[in-house]
Amino acid sequence: MADDNGDGERPVLTVIEGGGEPPKKRKRRKRRALTAKQEGFVRGLIKGLSQADAYRAAYDTANMGSHAIHCEASLLASHPEVAARLLAHQTSVERSELSHAATRRRWIVERLTHEATNSTSDAARVRALELLGKDSAVKMWSEVVEEHIVDASPDDVRRELEARLTALLADG
Repeated sequence: MADDNGDGERPVLTVIEGGGEPPKKRKRRKRRALTAKQEGFVRGLIKGLSQADAYRAAYDTANMGSHAIHCEASLLASHPEVAARLLAHQTSVERSELSHAATRRRWIVERLTHEATNSTSDAARVRALELLGKDSAVKMWSEVVEEHIVDASPDDVRRELEARLTALLADG
């Protein structure tokens, strides 16, 4: 990079003051409560209705055509507050399902442990121990598949296969 601007003089650089104050942070907008109709729309979606059916249940659509209902329902579903409410519900459902699955798993492990230690049948004890060994935390009887990837040319692969086949045929 040259120090001059083509006419033999050096460029003049000027320092500009930044004002001394840091940039102001944007204020977070308050979440507005949904209207009663919007709440009804969200409840319909949560119950499993389609967007159009949830819109029909929450709003007066007597004078609206099918296309208009679908458009309005789509717009309402993309409304930031409605979308946030739906996302919060979905997150809550997923969290609840994970909690139920963990509780169910814990109960099964407890029952299998009880069966393995207190069963009068040897077969039941062995089966309970086998199932406990297959538990994801124990992984005692899980299959391990090892994969060896070797970069070899087709000629190297052919030579290796021929050598193995020759060895197999010589043994037989």
